[in-house]
Amino acid sequence: MSFNERKMFITELAQIVSRWNYARLFAECIDKVKYDPCRSNNSISEQAFEQITTRFEICLQSYSRKKPEKQYGLLIHDNNITVAKKHTELMKTFHEKGTFWKNISYIIETPLFVDSNLTSMIQIADLCAYAIRRYLENNETDLFELIFTRVDINNGRRVGIRHFPGSGCMCKICQSHK
Repeated sequence: MSFNERKMFITELAQIVSRWNYARLFAECIDKVKYDPCRSNNSISEQAFEQITTRFEICLQSYSRKKPEKQYGLLIHDNNITVAKKHTELMKTFHEKGTFWKNISYIIETPLFVDSNLTSMIQIADLCAYAIRRYLENNETDLFELIFTRVDINNGRRVGIRHFPGSGCMCKICQSHK
């Protein structure tokens, strides 16, 4: 495929994702240069995983209030042996003690780790991450605007995504939290 064909394909895929009204996107975007691990006692990876886990738990709790039965969820993660071990242990701790912000009772088990070449959904997650990264690093909005519609919303705010750049950021992600 040519560059233009690949670009058109990715755009078409993002357009399809943007129409998935049942899908919710959760993301944590941390500027490594501005991140101070001493303030949170967590690595960037641990902090991001805890943030996403907490937001997903809150979403499931919200869904459960609207349904007659409890709504459960499962985290599915791209397989990486080092990350799998660390995030499995973190999730066990979250189930026992909660995250910094929330007890975990709606997310079942530890994350399910799968190879991205075995499931297209991990590749869709990669597309969303790519769109967010290109927006934050290069101010490319085409793909970002499409997938941003799938970010989880609570009380009119897009709470499923957070950008941790430090203060004063004027990006659409930070502005959606104000």
